[in-house]
Amino acid sequence: MNNERYGMTFHTASGNDYYYDSGTGKVALCEKIEADMIASVLEGKKSLEDICRENPEFEAFIQQEHLFQCPTHTRFSIPSKEEFIKSVKESCGQIILELTEACNLRCGYCIYQEHHPQHRAFGNRNMTFETAKKSMDYILKSHSSPKFALTFYGGEPLLNFKVMKESIEYMRSQYPRQPFDVSFTTNMTLVTKEIAQYLHELPCEVNILCSMDGPEEMHNLYRKYPDGAGSFQSAMYGLEILRNYFYDPAKDKKIAINCVMAPPYSKKNMERLDTFFRNTLALPDTMECSFEYMDTAKMPLHLENGKAIADDIEGKLEKSPLEEWAADSILENPKYQKRFDLISRDMGRVANRLRSQDGLIQEIPLLGNCIPGQRRIYVTVDGKFKTCEKVGEIPYLGDCERGIDYDKVYQLYYEDYDRNLREICKDCWAQPLCSICYERTMGTNGIRLKKDDAVCASSRRIIKDMFVNYFRYYEEDADGLVNNLKKYTFS
Repeated sequence: MNNERYGMTFHTASGNDYYYDSGTGKVALCEKIEADMIASVLEGKKSLEDICRENPEFEAFIQQEHLFQCPTHTRFSIPSKEEFIKSVKESCGQIILELTEACNLRCGYCIYQEHHPQHRAFGNRNMTFETAKKSMDYILKSHSSPKFALTFYGGEPLLNFKVMKESIEYMRSQYPRQPFDVSFTTNMTLVTKEIAQYLHELPCEVNILCSMDGPEEMHNLYRKYPDGAGSFQSAMYGLEILRNYFYDPAKDKKIAINCVMAPPYSKKNMERLDTFFRNTLALPDTMECSFEYMDTAKMPLHLENGKAIADDIEGKLEKSPLEEWAADSILENPKYQKRFDLISRDMGRVANRLRSQDGLIQEIPLLGNCIPGQRRIYVTVDGKFKTCEKVGEIPYLGDCERGIDYDKVYQLYYEDYDRNLREICKDCWAQPLCSICYERTMGTNGIRLKKDDAVCASSRRIIKDMFVNYFRYYEEDADGLVNNLKKYTFS
């Protein structure tokens, strides 16, 4: 008897128990005895019929609220092939050009290392301008979008700055009426005054995402050159050049910092990172700073006492130490309101979850998947099209010579995917909120996700943490939570 699809119970630090019902999206506050009773049903220890027979008030409540009625299969929201093709052609507003497979660093956690076998290895191939041009022409001549984003990726994209510049100038000369912006990610070690000044003078918005993992000893732990030397000083020099010769938010020349946090995750280390970026570097509020967990895969780690989560994290959340720290600090001291940025997306997902007040949710998203090719197209160095820069060796969408193979893409990414997921997801309460995307589910020949895959268990733990954090925050400062969420736009 598998009742897991009906929902899940969770418990906040204040001692409150809740039940999330996946069929309706509703959350009910429970007495402890009620939460235990519900858990016994979800775990298959008692039947729902027996519980209702023993508790008539409980039966009346769940009937009134339409709880415990989630069907075995809830329909996935999937466009028709015609809608899919029309959506891609009308909406694709970004091309990401993989300028090079090479990088001058060998960061320990990089996905192009051997511990991430689903991704390519480092290589020496560079994209030619001819490939870049054909790819840009395909999208800009076959698609329509009010604004276009020209994005560069690698490896380290500045290793092929020549083609970056040629692509920008081609865009300006051949598509003068098409508004566009430029963006790329860099490790900053190859930034020069000339590059910074060129980008500053462009008559369009330019966004540079700079990779930096904190103060020197933290940054150098994994962000190294091939000879093992740390890259901190070179990165700091590049950042200084960008701040002096490029950064000008009044002219839409923006810098953002992305920090990959290394375990062990602790309040002490998070405070060090926050102090470094906001005080030591004195980053202005206009310069966003984001944090993300390291994708460790099977790589060796530098841990204290073998723990990925340190003892100073109290365990209010099971697998989300950054989110726990952020909520703790905001609720303890209003001066840390800026840290809400770190949890805004998760809080928004819970607040804006699918809900039905008078019946069941009839249709749910196809997990966390985008429409392939709709928002962006990633182009490899040899001109093959992928869904985005995060995916590994998964089926191509097409290439710059022939364009998108709509029939193949629709079959692999929709028809086959839908058929497989019906069986894989049928017993999972997390379906309506699941954010697993093609990056984690697709292999070379199509879907590789299996029922009860570890990635599914991880997704459920994260979603449960989101609910715990949201309702814990709501219990302590409901008005503050609502007001904070009003500052963000969620798609």
